[in-house]
Amino acid sequence: MVKDMAALLSPKKLLAQHVAYLYNVVLLPRLEFRLQTTLFAESTINCIVSPMLSLIRQKAGFASVTLLSALFTLLPFSIQHAFSRFLSSHVASWQRIFSHPLYILFANYMITYLQGFLDCDVCPSTIDLEPWSHTFSL
Repeated sequence: MVKDMAALLSPKKLLAQHVAYLYNVVLLPRLEFRLQTTLFAESTINCIVSPMLSLIRQKAGFASVTLLSALFTLLPFSIQHAFSRFLSSHVASWQRIFSHPLYILFANYMITYLQGFLDCDVCPSTIDLEPWSHTFSL
C-alpha cells in the first residue's frame, strides 16, 4: 500500500508539502487502522513508511542521506512520526479497555498475568495514564 502510493505520487507535479499532507492525513490513518491489532518494532514501521519519506525528500530537493529528524522538525512539512502515532493509539485503546467496567475482570487477570510473566511487583494499574486519557485515534 505504501509503495503503491509512493509510486503513484512520484511522477505527479506535487510539492513536498502536498506529499507530506497526504502522508499525515491519508496514509498514517489508513496504516493505523490496519495495524490496530498489531504493534511492530520501530525499525519495521520505519521500513514500511520509508518509500513515502524518500518521496518527500525527493520532492523537497533534499539529498537521499538527509536525516529523518530534519523532515520531522522542519515546519513546512510537520511530518508525524509513524511509530509514535501507532504507539499512542495502542496505549489509548488499552487504556479504554482497562477502564471499561465490563472488562474489569479481564483487566485484573491480564495485570496478574503480566506481573507473574514479568516477575514484577509493580501493579500496572498504578501507572498514571492521564496523559493518554485525552488521546483518541481516527
